[in-house]
Amino acid sequence: MIALRSLPHRRALSLAWPAIVGNVTVPLVGLVDTAMLGHFSDATHIGAVALGSTVLSAVMWLVGFLRTGTTSLVGRALGAGQDDAAVAHAQRSALLALALGAGALAAQWVAVPAVMALLAPAGEVRDLAIQYAWIRVGSVPAALVTLVISGWFVGAGDTRRPLAIVATVNVVNLGLDVAFVGGLGWASAGAAAATVIAEWLGLAVAVVLWWRAAGPSTRAAARRWRGRGLRSGWRRLASMNTDLLVRTAILYAVLTFVTAYGARLGPDILAANAILMQLMLLASYGQDGYAHAAEAMVSREIGRRDVPAFHRAVAASALPAVAIGAAFTLLYLVASGPFIGVLTSIPSVTEAADRYVGWVVWLPLASSLAYLFDGVFLGSGRTRAMAVTMAASAALVFVPALAAGIAWIGDPRNDDVWRAFLLFNVARGAFLAIAYARVTRRGAWLAAVHA
Repeated sequence: MIALRSLPHRRALSLAWPAIVGNVTVPLVGLVDTAMLGHFSDATHIGAVALGSTVLSAVMWLVGFLRTGTTSLVGRALGAGQDDAAVAHAQRSALLALALGAGALAAQWVAVPAVMALLAPAGEVRDLAIQYAWIRVGSVPAALVTLVISGWFVGAGDTRRPLAIVATVNVVNLGLDVAFVGGLGWASAGAAAATVIAEWLGLAVAVVLWWRAAGPSTRAAARRWRGRGLRSGWRRLASMNTDLLVRTAILYAVLTFVTAYGARLGPDILAANAILMQLMLLASYGQDGYAHAAEAMVSREIGRRDVPAFHRAVAASALPAVAIGAAFTLLYLVASGPFIGVLTSIPSVTEAADRYVGWVVWLPLASSLAYLFDGVFLGSGRTRAMAVTMAASAALVFVPALAAGIAWIGDPRNDDVWRAFLLFNVARGAFLAIAYARVTRRGAWLAAVHA
């Protein structure tokens, strides 16, 4: 049994709180976008931004491996004292980010109209959504490279500089939203332009922060692009990123299904599910902080080949991660009504949300192990286990639970989808915990992965 006093609690907290603060600022931008358009525009532009943001958010979700994959590779290399290898990992990720960004710019003229045609009928909303997305795509290359730099920082055990980057992007975005939408009346196009400018400024800040934080040897290594063996190492990067892409795609599909399922049950249920999903996401921002802490600490300990310190890092992150999940569950138990009241004043939607919020109340606690072990397996580089357990949770738990509920009652019900989603999150944590125990029992945490 690991003694509590021997755990690196202070280190975990110092890594977690900047990540938590940075996460909390993310939804504020969407809220201000909606508020500005709600006061200075009309429903058409609000709908256009909602559609355009859905597409761009999906893209950024799916390429999130640029941050997490970089963190794992860089953290393990730095932990092993291989600074040049860490720089090479980051350079490969940066090249991949630039290639993906260039691909997005090239494909937008065909891809955006095609996707919008699937999401919305012909008309003004679709036209404005296409315009919004075309403008927003201009931010993608900057956002992707920023993900890589943030991944470097987390891998190096620094979550404060990523907080500074996120804060810069969000504050600038908020200010330009007010200026472009509220002041100049540019509506949805102004909201998109604000994001583009903010993301490129965020990249500039990220580069400056990285350069100032890097030591002379790291700077020298970063200048050497030729003769560094950058042609090798791509298989390892591709293997990790493929695992993370598959894992994220499955999770995104489940989340999208939960939100869209309500459309079959009527507009009030659809709106209520969207509100309940916001409560779930709010809790996830807090829980992600200690997942980032675990990711940073375990990657360094694996790199140092210090298995006891690795387990101590996991334990130090696990205790507060579960505590935060329990705290959100308790908060929702006593105050879910006021939260719902802040998000909607429509009686029928409020009634529907109140009816089903009981499922969401228990989600933070039920999901706490899933968030924790995501960080552990990311940091250790065992991303294949993440993809496999996510697929198993969806195929063996979510789909059967949903199908069983519908078959038993005979009609689609909102309770069925939320029950299935709750069990899905419990399964994610349970399957990852089993995988953790199996690797520990085999003494295989230092075995090569993605060779």
